[in-house]
Amino acid sequence: MFAKKSLKNYLDSLAKKIPVPGGGSASALVLGLGIALGSMVANFTHTGTSTGKKTQRLKKFLKQNERLRKKALVLVDKDVRAFQRLSDALKIPKESKNRFLLIQRGFLGAAEVPLEVCAAALKAMQLCAELAVAGNKNLVSDVGCSMYFLESAFEAAVLNVKINLKFIKDKRYILEKKRVLLKMSKAVKKFKLRIVKKIEDSF
Repeated sequence: MFAKKSLKNYLDSLAKKIPVPGGGSASALVLGLGIALGSMVANFTHTGTSTGKKTQRLKKFLKQNERLRKKALVLVDKDVRAFQRLSDALKIPKESKNRFLLIQRGFLGAAEVPLEVCAAALKAMQLCAELAVAGNKNLVSDVGCSMYFLESAFEAAVLNVKINLKFIKDKRYILEKKRVLLKMSKAVKKFKLRIVKKIEDSF
């Protein structure tokens, strides 16, 4: 798949007239970029010699952030596989009795992956808010870039959730996921405002 190939290969594939990768996979890649920038700032900040509270805080940050970065890379390919399953289901002959069920499963799977991107972006944004306080002040612009990448990944993933919800027939599922999205969106905006203020205070 794409996660272990070159960035050039991924971008070339993304630009082609082919179904995958698409916006969902690209959202996960943007998420990974935002998270990686956060880790870079933390690594520059952490000297590796101090044993103070700040160093312990940065070590904890890096552990959590790197776990999310690995997940983002997994999601790059997971979205591709989800779309492929949906695409295969849509090709099933209309007379097949299992077609409806398989298509619905396909849309559910295609919605769940960007939901995972949203959840990971929210957690990364929370960590970014901590980094805005504890990170190297000379790298404040990188913290800001990280924040905007994370926000972009979140908002793009929201679109991919909603487009799939449109075709799902389970009304209870739709209402629950919209409720979750709204709650996450409010939290992302809260962390963004906190980070922006901290960054602007540094200029």
